[in-house]
Amino acid sequence: METKVPTHAPDRPGKTSVWTTQRSAGKYDVAEPGPDSTQPPSLSVGSLDNVRSAFWQTYRHLFPPHSLAAQTPSGSVVISWSIMDDPHAKYPYAAPVLLRFDEAVVDAMWRAEPRQRLRIAQHHEATLREGLRGYDPFAQFPNARVITIG
Repeated sequence: METKVPTHAPDRPGKTSVWTTQRSAGKYDVAEPGPDSTQPPSLSVGSLDNVRSAFWQTYRHLFPPHSLAAQTPSGSVVISWSIMDDPHAKYPYAAPVLLRFDEAVVDAMWRAEPRQRLRIAQHHEATLREGLRGYDPFAQFPNARVITIG
């Protein structure tokens, strides 16, 4: 007599199908270290740390309301927004703006209190405004505009 192999998904939780393999929980996952420092928790992709979020909070008014900012692994911040609704848009997103931060400014921001962080960021707003001079979000070849703060 032939044995029939089930061809549908299992109907009970915990029951495996013939297409999945068993593995112990956490076999391929890296264990997260315990909270042994006062530094902020590790960031997920794109989220801003406390210093970069102070800059973004200060500079947000220079960009469209639906702009998004994401932090890169190197500590820079990439800012872009959707332009799909614009009739002149060739691409779905604006040419990105990349903010790089000088190490001295980042160190000063980490040592500062929240109100001081906002004042430091406001002090560098003129640099960002000058860096955005001539920026075209609808550029035919959307290269990132790189601006160094600090």
